[in-house]
Amino acid sequence: MAVPFTQDQSTFLDNYGKRLSNAVMRADGIVKVLFAKGSVEEENSGGPNFLERVLFGTNQNVAWRSHTAQIPTLEDEVVTMASVPQRTIDGTIALNKVRLARARKGGEWALGNLIEECKEAAEAGYVQAWANSLRADSVDGVNPYTLLPSSNANSASGILAPATPATQTAVTAGISRADNSWWRSQYTNTSIDISTEAGRAQLHRLLYYLCVFGSGVDDEPDFGLTTDLVLSDLGAAFDTNRRGEMTDKFLLQLGLRGITFQNAVLIRDSSTKLQNKVCFITTRDLKIKYLAADTMGDDQKNTWDQENGMGGIPVNMGKWIEDIDSLYYVAKFWATASMIPRNLRTHGLADNVV
Repeated sequence: MAVPFTQDQSTFLDNYGKRLSNAVMRADGIVKVLFAKGSVEEENSGGPNFLERVLFGTNQNVAWRSHTAQIPTLEDEVVTMASVPQRTIDGTIALNKVRLARARKGGEWALGNLIEECKEAAEAGYVQAWANSLRADSVDGVNPYTLLPSSNANSASGILAPATPATQTAVTAGISRADNSWWRSQYTNTSIDISTEAGRAQLHRLLYYLCVFGSGVDDEPDFGLTTDLVLSDLGAAFDTNRRGEMTDKFLLQLGLRGITFQNAVLIRDSSTKLQNKVCFITTRDLKIKYLAADTMGDDQKNTWDQENGMGGIPVNMGKWIEDIDSLYYVAKFWATASMIPRNLRTHGLADNVV
């Protein structure tokens, strides 16, 4: 990659007191909103998986009956566990002794800037790795769950299956979509012209409404992702499909601008995966869980945010140590986390929005 100055030159030459401009920064609205909504949590159980208890039935003994009738005493078996593998993201920051010696010649500020900028570069890579994994087509044995799997089969490790509920077959978070109608995300491939009032009514009827299982606002999707083109069409008109305020004050406080569609605030996502798509998410039913570091080591808990909410997932940063066979000081960092659904039927995907 051709650039006019090396990092050393850029650090040492006349930049004291200036903030490093991050040209590769990629904010991630998914993590930011889930964290703000209280859906980023520490895992309390042991074992290799993140777990969430799921109620999928009701007490069979409840009914209206005569006051002289016998009351059944059937035992309930209506609770199970959603289980996803814990995934670890890690890396190292390496500083060469020669570079550090050069930096000291420029003053203490230059030395501090070099260390801080190397750390910021690591933070940027960490954030991008998260953003890419949450939108991956499929998941291998080391990545966390994705929000947007590219096929029905890939939804074994994803949330929004690109298939109608009746045809979803994957086992997601240990629970079969095929065997359990209550464990299937909503989906439509119907062509929807979002620029028209009729198209917005279609989006409500064919997707949004199907994600709602209750009469309260808390039972409706409250968050969503789409492209700037869809947001432009939604912002051009105000009709009965979007009652109340067009923007959401809560998300504005997070630094995110969106447009409300019923109760869901749709924000722009720059990923090409969102082209012609609208995703509805009920944040109550989707979590990111993380594993806290043990207290035996020297790792320190860091907050790597970069103005995008990623600080909700603690990063464990090790001490600087001298490499045994090179002129480098090395610090490792790591976090263990993954996305886990508490419910699937309250989330939906429309992938033919024009």
